[in-house]
Formats: sequence, C-alpha cells, structure tokens
Amino acid sequence: GCRSLWSIIAAAAWLPILVESSTGGSKKCRGSYAAPVVNLCADHWPDAKSTRVWMVVFYTSWCGHCRALEPKFKELGKLLKNDKNIGIGAVDCDIDRATCSKYGVSGFPALKAIIAGKGKSYNGARETEPMKAWITGIAANRGTQGGSAKCAVGVFKSRVKDAVVPLCEEHFPDEKAKNEWLVVFYNSKDSAELKEVADRVAVDLGNDPPDMSKALKKPKKKRERLDSLSEKYDFTVNLPNKGPFGMDALAKVGAVCCDCNEDAAAFCASSLRLGEDDFPAPQVFWVSKGQRELLKNLPLNPLSASSLVQLAVQKLGFQRSDRSEL
Repeated sequence: GCRSLWSIIAAAAWLPILVESSTGGSKKCRGSYAAPVVNLCADHWPDAKSTRVWMVVFYTSWCGHCRALEPKFKELGKLLKNDKNIGIGAVDCDIDRATCSKYGVSGFPALKAIIAGKGKSYNGARETEPMKAWITGIAANRGTQGGSAKCAVGVFKSRVKDAVVPLCEEHFPDEKAKNEWLVVFYNSKDSAELKEVADRVAVDLGNDPPDMSKALKKPKKKRERLDSLSEKYDFTVNLPNKGPFGMDALAKVGAVCCDCNEDAAAFCASSLRLGEDDFPAPQVFWVSKGQRELLKNLPLNPLSASSLVQLAVQKLGFQRSDRSEL
C-alpha cells in the first residue's frame, strides 16, 4: 500500500540525516515522511544533549487533519533543511505510542518544539510560513532566557494558603516523578469555586502550602489519612493488613492555567485534544509515572472535593471502582 511504499522511500532517503542529527542509535524509525523531514522514534530522539531545536509533528495514519498537514510540513522541511540549528521531524503514534504518550499527545496532529528533550506546544495556523516563523523564533531565542521560566500561578497565587502546585508544559510530572498527581486544567476567569475545591482536595490528600508555617502543619500517617477521608466523605477503603507506610502525601495536586498566557493556551489545546476531539476546560487528569489519563466520567459541573478524593483513592488502589452506590 501507499504507506509501506513511503516507508521504503524514507528508509533509503533519510538515513544519513538521521545518524547525523539524532541521538545516535543504530535502529531505523519507520514513518510516512522522507528527507528532509526525519522520521523519529524512541531510539532516535532529540534528547537533552541535542544541539538543535526540533519542530516535530505527532501523527497517525487514520487522522484526516494529519494528511492535510503533510504537504505543508514537508515544505517546512525543505525551507529549513540547511539550517544547522533546526531539525524537522515526525513521529508515527500508531508505531511509537510510548514517545507520544511521554509528551502527553493523545490528539492529532500535535505539533511541538523539542528543546533539549523538553516539549513546547504549537497552537498556531497549520501553514508553512507561521510554523517556520515560530520555530525559527524559538531557535533564535534559545539560551537567552537565563534559567527555566516559572509556571503561571493563575488563581493559586498564595504560597502560604494554596496547596495546589501551579504547573505548565516546562514543569509537568514526568516518568521520573515519585508521586501520583491529580492535575486540573482550568480557565482563570471561571474558577473561583474550582480553586476552593482543588485546594481542599490537595490538603485532604496530605499536601501543605509551600510557605505554610510549620506550627500549622499536621502530619498524619497515610493509613490514618485514608481512614479519616473515608469517614469524612462516607466511602469505604480497602486497606492492606499493614500500611501503607509513611507520612508523605497520598498524591500531589497540580493545576494548569489555560488562559494565563500563549504558551499555556497552546499546552492546554494540545493536552485537551483526544483523537480528533477537543475537550473544553476545566478537565482533570490522573498522572502516574508520566502517563496521563483524562478522567472523562468525573462530574465537572460542579466539581466536588468528595468525587475527586474518592477517585484519587480508587486510582491509588485503596477502593474498588465497581462499588455500588447506596
């Protein structure tokens, strides 16, 4: 078929570029693009040591919008093929689901700059010239920022009162995160009630505001915390004979402000696209070891602390999901 023919052409055409511009393994990446666009995969991926800024399209074979983008993205590759600071790549998410999942991609096509292994979402027009202007601007500004930017705090402004952690694409729990996370994507203009609920859930799960007075902190064993939550919100927990041990939080709670700045809006647009469907904020994700799961069945209007806490306890394995409602 058409796709396998592309793979044969690609294998012959982009190998010299791939060896020169990727992380240097010997395995080839399959995909429907050809030079000067590089087919990328986990074995050939611009990591933290990459000297280039990469513009990468995440695509699938069944996505109509991906096919519409293809000629424009190839044209982008041709225009920038002699630029030593920029790489143009593509990853087939039918083939390399792990890489797509690592970058939080579950909607297509997704376009991101990859800068030293970190993703930055593009939300502009899917046309050659705007894409070129965006990625050349990022390449030109690379190294001039002086440290990583802080995430927009949105409605969680107080480090003394707010236990929710402001997150963004640059600072988002990845596969190395030791905690599980509940992450709320929200718009600041309609979130007064959501703020109160998210802060309450964060405290319920054992998180303190970062600058809270030590005298006010009330450490609690995880097992005791689970017991008290089941009593507070009237649900049953299934605890092991011993444990869970430790005094740290059961899970962290984070929030991404979708209307705080352009980068945040792009990250939300990318994160809230599943397949070819766009979901409106607010939405809640469960994030474990870098894997993001949109909690589709969660009642959002209004969002309740009880349902969020129960869902977190369920995800942590201390409550069965098939419980019957009384």
